[in-house]
Amino acid sequence: MRPSCPPRPWPCRPARPELGEYIIVGRVRRAHGVRGAWAVESLNDAPDVVFASGAVLFAGDREGNLVQPDGQPQALHVEDGRPMNKEWLVRVRELSDRDVADSWRGRYLLADADVLPPLDEGEIYIGDLIGMQVHVEGRGPVGQVRDVYDAPQGYILEVETATGRPLVPWHDDLVRDIDDEARIITLAPLDGLFD
Repeated sequence: MRPSCPPRPWPCRPARPELGEYIIVGRVRRAHGVRGAWAVESLNDAPDVVFASGAVLFAGDREGNLVQPDGQPQALHVEDGRPMNKEWLVRVRELSDRDVADSWRGRYLLADADVLPPLDEGEIYIGDLIGMQVHVEGRGPVGQVRDVYDAPQGYILEVETATGRPLVPWHDDLVRDIDDEARIITLAPLDGLFD
């Protein structure tokens, strides 16, 4: 399986069931400028659609869960979105202060699944990897995916274990299977990584 985000290193498919019809599409990295804009790490294949002026995003917490303060998702209306280096500069109507924008650092942004392009067969959204259990062949469960990084050499999983948070590169010879129904990633044995 593979995450749906360029480059596509492995096939996979949709969504964290607890999010219903919402998909994680980005993560706020930091505030940018004095008007409350964000530098956002895109976690989707169509950032030009997702972060376009007029688009509606929804607030997530730092774990990727949908924020629903009054039982309703907290909508964020994009006023401006454009590429900036490897991130996207996104400004939403609901924020106009740098300090408030900076308090969003590390939080996820979600979108309605109906506005996203459909996944190809065997794909999964990058955000859906977060929270998946990690198993090692011949050993069983070792931890849970805490984060996914898009590095120049490919995706890297941050796995939270009982002894720390090792970084695991996403390679075809290392990632043996993804069971998106059971939310389990199975890895080949790695000497010393999960000891």
